[in-house]
Amino acid sequence: MIKKQRYVISSTHVDSQGQRMAKSALESALPQLNGKRKVRLGLEHIRIFPPFGVMMNAEIFQGEDEHFYLAADSVFFDKQEIFKLDDGTKLMKECFSEGAHPFIECDEDEVDKLKISTDPANFESVREISEINRIVAEQSGIEFTPSVFGRKSALPDPETIITITKSLAIALGIIKSKIPEKIGEAIGDDLAKFYKCISTLAIETIKRVKPANRPKNFVIEYPNTECIIELVITTHKADRVLNALAIDKLAIIEKKTEQLKNLNPEKIQFVYNDDDNWEFNYLLSRDGASIGTIKAFNKRNMLYNQILKAQNDREEMQ
Repeated sequence: MIKKQRYVISSTHVDSQGQRMAKSALESALPQLNGKRKVRLGLEHIRIFPPFGVMMNAEIFQGEDEHFYLAADSVFFDKQEIFKLDDGTKLMKECFSEGAHPFIECDEDEVDKLKISTDPANFESVREISEINRIVAEQSGIEFTPSVFGRKSALPDPETIITITKSLAIALGIIKSKIPEKIGEAIGDDLAKFYKCISTLAIETIKRVKPANRPKNFVIEYPNTECIIELVITTHKADRVLNALAIDKLAIIEKKTEQLKNLNPEKIQFVYNDDDNWEFNYLLSRDGASIGTIKAFNKRNMLYNQILKAQNDREEMQ
């Protein structure tokens, strides 16, 4: 039986970050939550954890306190299986036994300019974000689109998303493509600017974000209609971000992506591990399944159980 839990996911009350959502903002979320593609059911906005399922059947209602509430069903995957790739790698698959619910995050188009997205919750003020963007632009000479995003948690771990163009994906070796020599020279110039951009961005971000004691997540994303590639570096050290993006380090990405194509992926995530190598973490398939390493699912489940235990302990003390 499919497990469903109905939750209030937002309201017009002041939230834990001191912000208040307008009713119109709640209404703008309804198409995403009720469309054919679904929002992931995640855990504490932690990107490297596979989803538990999806969110759907959203509605807005007014409470007795006259505030408005956005509620939705959290629907958990009800089917799980373990299988092996041709090289012997064990993977786990979680999905629904009936129905296909592809993820809305996989419906992303390519960008024609580099984009840097930041969560203001991790900074003292938006002025700090503007200052970082100014320094990055001046020192790298690369053009980019600054952007912000939000995660509704008390204080999520710092996360910066760098969305790259196709030409940069080719230059980094993330995808294969034949390019004319003259265009190749221009791409080489862009790559040099990109490395300077990443180096400066990592230094300035790590210097300013809060909480300072938490690991900083740098996400390199290449959106495209064939298969989105997402690379996640979690670190306290700026030079580690740059080292992770060396072309020889990234060579495994294209090879592993090709190996996983028979699983019908829409999005594949790789993480930079403690041995300073890229490894496959999990993917989201076109029919809405989540497929990943046993380690990825175990880490998610361990934290979930810790959170449940902490909640139960608090309730017993009341």
